[in-house]
Amino acid sequence: MDLDELELRPAPVPVRVAPLVQRRTDTPLEIEGRFAASRAVLLKSPASGVITGLSLQLGDAVEEGAVLCAIGDAMLRQRALASEAAVHGLEAALAERGDALAQAEQRGEPAGRLLGFEAKRRAAEHKLAQEKVQSKRHALLLENATVRAPFSGRVSSVSVASGATVVSGNPIVELVEVDPVVLVVDVPTWIARTLKTGDAVSVRAPSIEGALPGVIRRWSPTSADDVRRVLVDVDNAEGRVAAGERATAVLDVGERDGWFAPRAALHHEKKATQLQLVEHSRVLVRNVRVVGGDERQVEVAGRLDANHLVVLHAERPLKEDSEVVIRGDH
Repeated sequence: MDLDELELRPAPVPVRVAPLVQRRTDTPLEIEGRFAASRAVLLKSPASGVITGLSLQLGDAVEEGAVLCAIGDAMLRQRALASEAAVHGLEAALAERGDALAQAEQRGEPAGRLLGFEAKRRAAEHKLAQEKVQSKRHALLLENATVRAPFSGRVSSVSVASGATVVSGNPIVELVEVDPVVLVVDVPTWIARTLKTGDAVSVRAPSIEGALPGVIRRWSPTSADDVRRVLVDVDNAEGRVAAGERATAVLDVGERDGWFAPRAALHHEKKATQLQLVEHSRVLVRNVRVVGGDERQVEVAGRLDANHLVVLHAERPLKEDSEVVIRGDH
């Protein structure tokens, strides 16, 4: 055989392994997630002009309907007041035209003269109707130039400052609703199927002592067939937790067959938790989700098999389909 045709194969990587254990358990599942706002809205400028009255800061609490700021309201208010004054003037002029027509009829003026008075009254009536439309338009523009809070919440971002000039559509303030706050957890599909809307959930967070009561709002599919996203509403009237904070959902799903592996065998790659498994001297890399356990051993969920061994230590970095040789007892 030509030496150039020989295929060079890397030597098997020596590894230490431990068994992947499957056993019955009724311990509640503990799945980590992150708090998020139950609602969020980015308020944009409804008109072009100068921002006035904006004094909000990050974290400020606002009530529903509260005035946050106004855009160009001084100019719009002047126009609205001028239009309102014009309406009052035209109403007075229309009343005068009506009186003049009535007096002409009482004097027995000729029909031609009466038609002239009637035409002037109708012209005044038409001008008044037009000005009323303009007055409503100016009042509506003035109302729209006032930015109000659509719900009670907290300020999560402020994009402009008072005195700045904006155009219609520019972002101004972002509001979030954090009562209730929502705990977002990704759980294996088989777990999500056991959960129902309204089920009670216990929630633990590092920033608080004890547990918070939660209620499952809903669960929905994700891009992965074996994972579902569960939303848990948690009362937060006292503002004890914040959006973005990590927390753990404790789910009691009853007795089940669970997979257990040493915590030291977990690998974290690109926001994914992985186990390196050995099957017939080949490495399988599996994404798993930690659903319980303690400091030494964790319960994991994923595409696992009783024939798999868990890699505890490898003398060289491993990847999918690496060839390994087991050293030492497991």
